[in-house]
Amino acid sequence: MKTAITKLLAIVAFLALLAGAIGSTTHEGWLTAWFLLFIFVGLPILILAWIDLGSELRRLENPTLLQKVLGALFGFPQAALGITSVLIGLSIVGWVLYNSLVETQPQYSGGFLTLGVGPALVIFGLYWARVAFKRESKAEND
Repeated sequence: MKTAITKLLAIVAFLALLAGAIGSTTHEGWLTAWFLLFIFVGLPILILAWIDLGSELRRLENPTLLQKVLGALFGFPQAALGITSVLIGLSIVGWVLYNSLVETQPQYSGGFLTLGVGPALVIFGLYWARVAFKRESKAEND
């Protein structure tokens, strides 16, 4: 669990450094670079580190009340990502089914029942939402 906490603190420090760089930069090119690093590198890594720490907290053998609450709280980003993935996948599947079976829209460029990544997003999202708050033992994960 110490490595998960260390990872989370390191990414928070990285984000603080990037925020400081954004605040102190006057050159427009560097400001854009720092902002893009913050949004597209820092925040996704923060979410993954948050999810990893939540998984580690839920995996503890004898957690304290605070560790149980934090483990459940840290599962929310994973559940949100899973639910978002399900919604996007169902939207893709619904769009394809509507255009294949009801009425083809001019914006639709796919063929008959070309579902693409939609079903995979639904399956991935259901899995992530299901395990977001699940308590695992160390033996199951190893």
